[in-house]
Amino acid sequence: MTIHNEKAMTLWPPTCHGHWMGSEYEEGLVSVVIPTYNRGHRLVETLDSVYAQTYRPIEMLVVDDGSTDHTTDILAEWRSGHSADPGFCIAFFRQENRGAPAARNRGAIESHGEYIHFWDCEDVMHPKKLEKQVDAAKLHHTDIVVCDVGCFRDAPGDMAKVWEYGSKTDVCQEPAAVMNAWVTGGGWGTLGVLIRRTTACAAGPWRESLSRYQDLEFISRAAICADAAAGVGEVLSFARANAEPGCISSDISEPALDSMIEACTAIRDNLVKSGRMSRGTQLLLHCSFVGTLNRALKGGHREVALRACRAALELAPPDRPFRRVALRAYLPVIRLLNRRALVALSKTVNFLNAMANAVRIKRPATPSKA
Repeated sequence: MTIHNEKAMTLWPPTCHGHWMGSEYEEGLVSVVIPTYNRGHRLVETLDSVYAQTYRPIEMLVVDDGSTDHTTDILAEWRSGHSADPGFCIAFFRQENRGAPAARNRGAIESHGEYIHFWDCEDVMHPKKLEKQVDAAKLHHTDIVVCDVGCFRDAPGDMAKVWEYGSKTDVCQEPAAVMNAWVTGGGWGTLGVLIRRTTACAAGPWRESLSRYQDLEFISRAAICADAAAGVGEVLSFARANAEPGCISSDISEPALDSMIEACTAIRDNLVKSGRMSRGTQLLLHCSFVGTLNRALKGGHREVALRACRAALELAPPDRPFRRVALRAYLPVIRLLNRRALVALSKTVNFLNAMANAVRIKRPATPSKA
């Protein structure tokens, strides 16, 4: 059952732009939307990787979110050297600093493609990424196509880790299967997902209040609105692992953790509204709240830890009673501890988890009966 636009709009967050992208598109065109903020030194490598795609036609929409470095000059110089390809359209926009979700919304509103790919300004595409994902979308008549993502340090071939989104996503031809694939893939990430415009339009704007988990929240709505999905079991996207000033991946500040709780709460509410809450989605959200709880303890943020603990307890699976007991026990302990003690508790819990994983004994397979 498709969630049509009227029903999907009940899931939409507001946007500072006052409206959302239209459903009309240019057939076959892929719109690559790239928000950027003070990443001029990284941007050229990213733009080059989009231009090097074997697929055409492409429109690339770069939204400068109020950069104060030399981003504007770099974009102008890059465009002057890449304007001769008739199958490649370049558009640059600038807005006051409102955050990456607002910049993505601006790019989507200005886009015209049949397919939308939200990309990050520090990361790199495999040359055949868009070709392979569009081919899969056409072959299987799907709304979403997911590929694997490799985390690299210096060059895309130097991968430290691979997120196997596409490898875990079979061809899904019904909405329930799409949500199951979203869960199996751990929620999917921005870099792995090509979305058909009609689905992105139905999903609504990015939630602009979020600084963390913004992609998890947006893509969850796209998955809710999709009828079909498919995976390409190859690493076609490369995420840069190098942490720099301004990088949010290791941020355990209170505002960042508040954002994670807000995002997971919005996902929970949308799943309930759309009737897509299942055991799998419940468990994924439960684990996300537990992860936020652990980060809050590490940062010594008592009130955030309490909120995350209550939310995790609410979604604890009925068939995992130990989790419920542990979380209930956490609540009074967290209330009593000061900041330093919360950090110590985090270290103790992490140590015990590591020890448990180290001594876990794999049970032998039960012999089959003749």
